[in-house]
Amino acid sequence: MVGRRSEKGKSMAKQRVTNSLAAAAIIGFFAVHAATAQQTPSVPLPAGSTANFVYFATGSYALTPEDQDHIRDVAGMILSTPGVVATIIGKTDTVGSAEFNERLSQRRADAVVEALVYTYKVPAHRVRLHWTGERLPYISTADEQAEAQNRMVAIIVGNYRADEANAKRLLKAMSDYLGAQKAMSFDYDVNLELVSTEQQKIGLASSGTVTLDRPDKLHLTRTGGLANVAMVFDGKTLTLLGKNTNLYTQVEAPGTIDQLEDVLRNKYHRPVPGADLLISDPYKELMPEVNDVKDLGSGMIHGVECDHLAFRKREVDWQIWIAQGARPYPCRYVITSKEVTGWPQYTLDTWGWKTGAEVASDSFKLEIPADAKKLPPDEVPEFNDIPGLFTGEGAK
Repeated sequence: MVGRRSEKGKSMAKQRVTNSLAAAAIIGFFAVHAATAQQTPSVPLPAGSTANFVYFATGSYALTPEDQDHIRDVAGMILSTPGVVATIIGKTDTVGSAEFNERLSQRRADAVVEALVYTYKVPAHRVRLHWTGERLPYISTADEQAEAQNRMVAIIVGNYRADEANAKRLLKAMSDYLGAQKAMSFDYDVNLELVSTEQQKIGLASSGTVTLDRPDKLHLTRTGGLANVAMVFDGKTLTLLGKNTNLYTQVEAPGTIDQLEDVLRNKYHRPVPGADLLISDPYKELMPEVNDVKDLGSGMIHGVECDHLAFRKREVDWQIWIAQGARPYPCRYVITSKEVTGWPQYTLDTWGWKTGAEVASDSFKLEIPADAKKLPPDEVPEFNDIPGLFTGEGAK
């Protein structure tokens, strides 16, 4: 019914904008054609792509029986052609406020997505959601001018390979950007999920900061309910201080940040939050053994519009949200452990990114209190992301 949205529609709306198949650009370059849902544009689409259209009455996002029939036909084409994905683009004319039209175009796109996914059983991962409001009009008009051909949803069906290539391109651009930064800093939140022996999923939260100066300087802090840790690496020595326990350790580790990541992960089992993103070539570290790649459109993380990508390996699934624009830094990084009961996740959110001269000066030295006690790394409890309460005999 017009004016109401189902719970399913609300959940689908969270997917937001996509870059797949250059959808935003395509919609702006469609040639004028007759207002029938069966026609395709007269300008070239990406190779192997087709476009279909659903039109709406003024102010409405209701689908007619004829619209449902057409969407059913499109769904049949998607389901019968392995590897294709559908990019859904909602639009409006210029009647009404820009804010109203933004919401209306989203609801129109939602209605088509709901029909494809929930009525005609197209897998959700093969559908991308996008809306533009009255922006990028199909036909340019004056403000407050009704135009039937602008009140529509375009369904662009194209090959999965284009989607996969775009996801890899976006990840490579992020990797190149991060690797090119000599100095950078950011704040982060971590949520580490554990699954208890009673099959209860529990999240442990912590926050902190990261500052680095390539090739061999790193300063990290982590604060949680059970820990308050500082870690500094100066190219020769790694120093870690547990401020709550007043315990510290030092490890000789001459080399670069890349080499330090290996030492911490493999020898001391103390990975740095988002370590894969701090080395000089994240793409090279992340992509080996990936067997599935998806561009899932985009979403908002801490108010930043991000490209949302998903990757699969045999043992883990991982997702990343990358800021759009000239500074493609990672905003969210999620790792799901498929071989652990309950599929727990590690989620890293980052914000407040600074690079180059924006980064505050840092001596990369850690002052140790005079009364602090020095211990081997594995005997300082605050250094472990998983407190003793949740390990060994203490697991509940």
